Amino acid sequence: MSPKGEKSGYDYEMYRGLSRYANLNFQFVGFDKSWDDMLKMLENGEIDMVSPATRTKELEERFAFSRPVGLYPDYIILRKSDSSLLAEIDQAIREMDLTEPAWKNQLYRKHFGEDALDVSALSARELAFLQDFRSKDKMLKVTVRDAVFPYAYIDQGVPRGILLDIFAEVALRNGLKYEFVKTYDTKKPLIVLDGSYGMKGGDDFWVFTPQYLHEQVLAGYDSLLYGMRVAVPREYPRELVSILTKGILSIPPNVVRAKITKYAGFRMPDYAGELMHEQSRIAVVFGSILGLLGIVLVGSLVWIAFRRKLKNREDELDSRLREANAFAAEAKEAKSKFLLNMSHDIRTPMNAIIGYTERAERHIDNRADILDALRKIRMSGGYLLQLIEEVLDMAKIESGQITLKERMVNLTSCMAELCESCEPMMKQKNISFIWEFSEVKNKFVMANVNALRQILYNIISNSQKFTTYGGRVMFTIEERPCQVDGYAVFDFEISDNGLGMSHAFLEHIYDEFAREQSSTQSGVMGTGLGMAIVKRLADMMGAEIDIQSEIGLGTTVHVRTQFKIATENDVDPVAVNTAYDEDCLKEKRILLVEDNEFNREIAQDLLHDHQMIVEVAENGLEAVTKVRDHAPDYYDCILMDVQMPVMDGYEATRAIRKMYPGCHIPIIAVSANAFEEDRQKSLAAGMDEHLPKPFVVAKVLETMNSLMQRKVNVA
Repeated sequence: MSPKGEKSGYDYEMYRGLSRYANLNFQFVGFDKSWDDMLKMLENGEIDMVSPATRTKELEERFAFSRPVGLYPDYIILRKSDSSLLAEIDQAIREMDLTEPAWKNQLYRKHFGEDALDVSALSARELAFLQDFRSKDKMLKVTVRDAVFPYAYIDQGVPRGILLDIFAEVALRNGLKYEFVKTYDTKKPLIVLDGSYGMKGGDDFWVFTPQYLHEQVLAGYDSLLYGMRVAVPREYPRELVSILTKGILSIPPNVVRAKITKYAGFRMPDYAGELMHEQSRIAVVFGSILGLLGIVLVGSLVWIAFRRKLKNREDELDSRLREANAFAAEAKEAKSKFLLNMSHDIRTPMNAIIGYTERAERHIDNRADILDALRKIRMSGGYLLQLIEEVLDMAKIESGQITLKERMVNLTSCMAELCESCEPMMKQKNISFIWEFSEVKNKFVMANVNALRQILYNIISNSQKFTTYGGRVMFTIEERPCQVDGYAVFDFEISDNGLGMSHAFLEHIYDEFAREQSSTQSGVMGTGLGMAIVKRLADMMGAEIDIQSEIGLGTTVHVRTQFKIATENDVDPVAVNTAYDEDCLKEKRILLVEDNEFNREIAQDLLHDHQMIVEVAENGLEAVTKVRDHAPDYYDCILMDVQMPVMDGYEATRAIRKMYPGCHIPIIAVSANAFEEDRQKSLAAGMDEHLPKPFVVAKVLETMNSLMQRKVNVA
């Protein structure tokens, strides 16, 4: 309500609309009260209805609910005893839905803006479909049955038209590749752009999206597109239909209007008339003049339309050229920024590694100096590896190669393990690291635990980096109730009393390579990718991030997400404990296939330290020969490099599997190729697991132990 007493708002206009169909008058009271106060007023009979309300079990036990009056959806709630009032309200809503079908959309756009009406949000199933579609480089085939200009036509070999432009808009927003098939073939399952319910096969063969004109928003163009919709064969994945549906519903009316205007900017006039005196020469002459004028006028209109179309085409090409130039400039700037950051950040640890190596050589007889140099070489190598891994993680996320899988996890135990792994870096700066998880009531949940760990580790690592010596870092988890049954909301809070950040920098904290000061200025090493990775993983999980910071006072980060509370049905029956006794690996015979001398020596030393028998092959062909020269069960496990001369690891693995089809020797790829597609290639070649280099001993030993325990003779 304005200071002048003028009422406005979504619900106010909704009730005014209901007044057109319900025999009711409305008086607005109590809207300045709290929600709980309004519910008490409703129960006490001081008011008759409250809206908008979300449907919950608690409210359903206390009140009656109307038909939906919002898109999310929202309802009007009344006392259960007011059945006649509820019937009147429901009848009015039903009448509004029938006679003014777009009223909800119009009110949402008016009061919340275009952006608030987001019907394009994709579900987890739809996102998984798109990821699979893009990763396999699939292509949709679309066609029309009998549409012509301006709906769909071929212009100098290029398909054009209103329908194609609208579909291109939807496809572009969702990253769907497609090609246009000129000839409609009823025997081939194709996506039809000018579909309608009257098509051959009907609902038994087709699934239809809503109409392109799903709202009466194009006054004067009511016949264009009327009844047309996209028809998708029922044998296609249903996720595709839902994605196209959301895409069409999310296109703003002004965009649809622009597509129609682009191809049909004018309408042909109607020059129908009567020939009053067919025998009259005057009428004939007059008719001829009118005919000539009509031809001239039609020709002029065609010429104007052609010029308009040509001008629109020129404007479109000019706009695309400007966009392409801007994109190229932005890409060039991003590339330069990337190379500049990488050059500095790679050279810094490399300089330390080379410098401390030379120092160790100069002080070869001084044990203390050598140990100090080795410690700092290890630290610099660790930072260099972190830099590479973060760049690769960013590349994986942006290419859609990371998939999040939920599994049952003991949340408090998992977080305790994470904190324990962070303790060493906290002790380096004498930071007091405190964690508290007592507020967690449901410890077992279904979660994307790998993504969650990476998000929280990156945040904790940042707190350690930007907290001065002797500072404090706190990590707490608070469990809150969730409106969705069987779920709970978890608030992960990480706070420190470190350097803090300016409010200006907080606006760019998720930008790639974003750092308020360079590592030279702040003395803190970092890639500037950590929070960009956090943001992207959080978006994939559906989590929210809130950051509060003040320079000199520290930073507090909240990560809020909801997890399904695990039940007995969620327990994985094939899950196994990967813990192992190192004694079980003693005297195991390992074939190490590695062409690089340094990597070979390092791996041999580490395996020998665990009392394994190690034989070496320098390429895939040599490995195949060694396996052939011995019994099938001679080797307990093979560690296989991938990229090698003579014969690579993939070929060698296929040859070994073909050689002994009845005996499965565990083969583990240990490769510098660290992407998911590399892992899939290794598994496709017959390897049992793919581990990225550097050679992480604990992971390799754990994997070897697990595979050798499962080793069976399949003959």
